[in-house]
Amino acid sequence: METLNIALLIEQSINVIDSINKGIRLTQEEQQFFCDHFERQKMQKNEFTIQIGDFEKYLYFIESGILRYWTKEVEGDPDKEITFWFSFPGEFANSYFSLRQGQPSLINIQALTDCVIWKLDKTDLIEIYETSLNINRIARIVLEDVLIRKITRETLILGYSSEKIYKDLIARNKELIQNIPLKYIASYIGVTPQRLSQIRKKI
Repeated sequence: METLNIALLIEQSINVIDSINKGIRLTQEEQQFFCDHFERQKMQKNEFTIQIGDFEKYLYFIESGILRYWTKEVEGDPDKEITFWFSFPGEFANSYFSLRQGQPSLINIQALTDCVIWKLDKTDLIEIYETSLNINRIARIVLEDVLIRKITRETLILGYSSEKIYKDLIARNKELIQNIPLKYIASYIGVTPQRLSQIRKKI
């Protein structure tokens, strides 16, 4: 049944990335809460979940497709887009600081492909945080995973290892990476499209 899938999808994805605990098993009550409050939505390529200046109202979970996180260059070319993150199937997505601080989003999140996502309203998220230990554990695991990936990427950029960043990116999902335009990948790893082409040929 479609409404049951979201609880199972989240449980499975968390147990894939969690290397410390022995595995999370959602209770029947938690599964039912997810089924009752997550809404399944289809997105077309280039649609936004949020744009700069909007207020984040949802937590998203990606069933299929890729989301791109980007912003505008502050100085220099105001039309230049800076891609700094991608979210893939089995991952959560949102403009976290906007959701957490109640401030306008500083980023855009846009579908790079047709996507299927599940969204949970902020008020429902707050409610489950207050009543579920498992949901708090899931939040910690997800944030730790994102932090590790972010630190790794920034460390590699500082060390000029753009080739390693690209290898790490395609290792996450080689087939899906083929759907990302080269200019976005180049921006993400901090190189020109020409340099990225050289890296791709080398690999």
